[in-house]
Amino acid sequence: MTPAEWKRKAVHAGMGVFALALRWLDWRAAALCAGAALAFNLWVMPRFGRGLYREGLLRRHDPGIVAYPAVVLALILVFGDTDLPLVAAVWAMMAFGDPAAAIAGRTIGGPRLPWNPDKTWVGLFADWAVSCAASVAVFSFVVARVPAPDTVLVLFLGSALFAFLESVPSGLDDNVVAAFPTALVLYDLSRHWPPALAAAPPSPAALALALGVNLAIGLAMGALGIVSRSGAIAGAAIGFLILAAGGWGAYGLLWTFFLLGTLATRLGYRRKSAAGTAQANEGRRGAANAVANCIVPVGLVLLGLPGVALAAAFGAALADTLGTEVGTLWGRRAFSPLTFQPLRPGTPGAVSLPGTAASAVGAAAVAAAARLLGLVSIPAACVAALAGFLGAMSESGLNDLGRRTGFGLDHEFANALNTFVGAMIALRLAPS
Repeated sequence: MTPAEWKRKAVHAGMGVFALALRWLDWRAAALCAGAALAFNLWVMPRFGRGLYREGLLRRHDPGIVAYPAVVLALILVFGDTDLPLVAAVWAMMAFGDPAAAIAGRTIGGPRLPWNPDKTWVGLFADWAVSCAASVAVFSFVVARVPAPDTVLVLFLGSALFAFLESVPSGLDDNVVAAFPTALVLYDLSRHWPPALAAAPPSPAALALALGVNLAIGLAMGALGIVSRSGAIAGAAIGFLILAAGGWGAYGLLWTFFLLGTLATRLGYRRKSAAGTAQANEGRRGAANAVANCIVPVGLVLLGLPGVALAAAFGAALADTLGTEVGTLWGRRAFSPLTFQPLRPGTPGAVSLPGTAASAVGAAAVAAAARLLGLVSIPAACVAALAGFLGAMSESGLNDLGRRTGFGLDHEFANALNTFVGAMIALRLAPS
């Protein structure tokens, strides 16, 4: 690490000390302070603080320096009126976990992460350890008492998620990628505790059945060439977890997504291949695609969150798949989802009327399946359909925004993001 990077990390961590002030501030005063910090980083820092910018950055603003106070402000506005200690805990993860990962990863080194060769296992575990310790300490100070064991466990799990998200290649600043999703998960964990597997773990017979069913299906899928070898392995693992933790209803929803998504991929494959828009490997999905689309649903069933969230997550995944596959076949007129201005087909973030309609149909199909499988009520199914559609559209909106502002979403990260957005919207809108 260069001297400038050491200075940058020191300032980054030092700003975390201000999280302690949330012990005395209400959310309005906290938001005012965070807004002032954001204004300072936007208009004053470019004049006097460019020494903290990353080397080689010629733009007026450093994305990380702007994103840090912006995310803190967003956390306060969303959660501050009900849960300022949660904001303080996530702020501590941002302030201390991120520098710990960079310092440990760059000074100690070691084996690289398989999903991100730019980062190391040492950095990942340093991020987790420091994020956990810092979040517990700051949370304890803000609430002015020793937290209960369950609270410490929730922060332990949240810091693990935070460290993992910071290690994922996304195309976005780490502060944006890790902090807000972690806060949402912590918020929902605090209201749906303990997780499903802790409250009612499956019996050994149920585990054996789930394992046997998915091993057989994985072998068959790989042998028939429906998915790649890595996709068969990842799919068997995902199917096992969803069946074991979520039951046959959740497992049926997984198959609804898989079958309809696979049919959409094969639809007009020769024509899409000739145009250069077809899924690689003759449409056979691999492990990366399976994990990107299913990691959020797996987390939802392991935590025992309501079925409406699972339906929205799979609905977003299918909506995104159908929107892409149908849009590339029949979407001759593309436009921006943010400004509705015409765009060339294939432009990042561009959508079309046929593709958008197919997305809505995909989200509705999964919601209907969830209702038939007994996972949701009719009102919750309507929420899941809307949330799934909005989750899929969020990816298009971010890609369009990135095209305009200079960032690009990693494809697999974007697939996981739309399922997460769909699930979170469903949890907020679902009837109680």
